[in-house]
Amino acid sequence: MKPLHHSQLITVSICLCSVVTFFNLYWVQPLLPLLQKDFGISSLGATLSISSALMGVGLGLLIFASWSDAIGRCKLLIIGTAGGLSITLIMPLIENYNVFIALRFIQGTLLAACPAVGVPLLGDELRKSWLAPAIGFYIAANSIGSVSSRLIAGLCASIGGSWQSAAMVVALLSMLLFAIVLYILPAQKRFKPTPFNLKDCLKSYQRHLRRPRLILLYVIISLMFGSFVNLFSFLMITLGAAPYELPSSILSLMFITFFGGTISASMAGNYAKKHGQISGVAIGIGIMLCANLFLLEGHLTAMVIGMIIMASGFFFGHAHASTLVGRSCKKHKGSAQALYSLFYYGGASAGAFVLDPFYQAWGWSGIVFGTSTAFIICLALIAIEYYYITDARDAKASAA
Repeated sequence: MKPLHHSQLITVSICLCSVVTFFNLYWVQPLLPLLQKDFGISSLGATLSISSALMGVGLGLLIFASWSDAIGRCKLLIIGTAGGLSITLIMPLIENYNVFIALRFIQGTLLAACPAVGVPLLGDELRKSWLAPAIGFYIAANSIGSVSSRLIAGLCASIGGSWQSAAMVVALLSMLLFAIVLYILPAQKRFKPTPFNLKDCLKSYQRHLRRPRLILLYVIISLMFGSFVNLFSFLMITLGAAPYELPSSILSLMFITFFGGTISASMAGNYAKKHGQISGVAIGIGIMLCANLFLLEGHLTAMVIGMIIMASGFFFGHAHASTLVGRSCKKHKGSAQALYSLFYYGGASAGAFVLDPFYQAWGWSGIVFGTSTAFIICLALIAIEYYYITDARDAKASAA
């Protein structure tokens, strides 16, 4: 076998770090009924185990994205990933839920290292002709990590009889993958450090937040992801209770529906060439709204179909929205994408608080109603974006 060259080692290392990152972010989601029972907490308290970590990711993205230009991306990648997975290792020892939530927030902040520096690191070290396929592998690794963590955690919790056993397995598998990263990750060859300037960084964020077009896109993705990820969280609680009372191993299988999004995201590029990104976002949201018709049925088969359609719509719209943010900026694209990620994960954190009153009042039907309302608001914002926000008006607001 020929030894892997520098670019291949960088790509494999980042993909493995991505698997570890999403492995440790989402392993608790199919275990929400177990956490609710073990700690004696409410449905909102259970969903905070996901929301707190995602809130941490939003904060960590801003920190790591800014620092990586100054101190090196590989260094931050190793430090952040190591710190994040080590917290999963101590989770089984936690008996106080407030401490559990605080650790999940810290864990999310540390695990933000990979999504913050992964793509920029590939851009630094790879040829342009190799970059697109490498990013494709990276996105696939995101899906593998997020889905496999839920499947493995649910299975291990059913076999071991507790969420602690799932945490131990996730931590041990993560350590194995991370050890491979430590062994194969090469030093950066093309890194040129630039001094960190907080004033310039804040100015770029301020400039983006003056632009109506970007603000609308940020709010749209916040509503989309906040609805999507919390829909799954409340679905776990619903299916874990009467009349379904499904075990964790079966609950985790619901996340296989994510692969519907993998297929739809791959179709986004061809659609955009013919119809543009903004209509692609609208189509994705429309698909998510239609998916709620299946979810409202309450029958398990209809729910599975609904979640497949929901994942397809979300990832289709997300692919277009992310691309549109990048194409809307001629300068400071990195900070624009960082704000996109901040709203993305911030929406997931806030969504639990917004949707829980609907769940308390009307149960699962309330969650479907709440998310449907969010999707309708998104479509209204897209109409404003399409008919009202002109290039001249957007540029004038940015220069103000």
